[in-house]
Amino acid sequence: MAFKKIALTRDSFCMGDDALAPNKRTYEWAEGDKICFFSILEDYIGCNLPGYYWRGFAGGKWIADVNLRREDLSVSKEITIAENWEELLTKSRSVYFIHTEYKNKDSLPYTLKDGYSSFEETEGIPEYNVR
Repeated sequence: MAFKKIALTRDSFCMGDDALAPNKRTYEWAEGDKICFFSILEDYIGCNLPGYYWRGFAGGKWIADVNLRREDLSVSKEITIAENWEELLTKSRSVYFIHTEYKNKDSLPYTLKDGYSSFEETEGIPEYNVR
């Protein structure tokens, strides 16, 4: 099984988070491994983030949604990925996330012109290590 580096970036969610934007983290992905990809998404959209609906794009096309919800003292996370996730991730090796409140999730686009669309575009961005 081949391993490739992939980069995940996301919009900031508040002014204090702006200092870290675009919040890049690089992972080793076992190419073709769906469970590995889920684990990466699970780690990147971690429980330290606020409860938003996060939509990820690879090469400007929708690849994943992560619904992070907080209720009282519990946190739940639901991840949905596109059928062609492997093709998209193999081409771009980069996932860029935007977010909104859950009630506005239907307003999020399925294609994106802005953001980081390839691993190479993220190479000059420093990593953030806040977990």
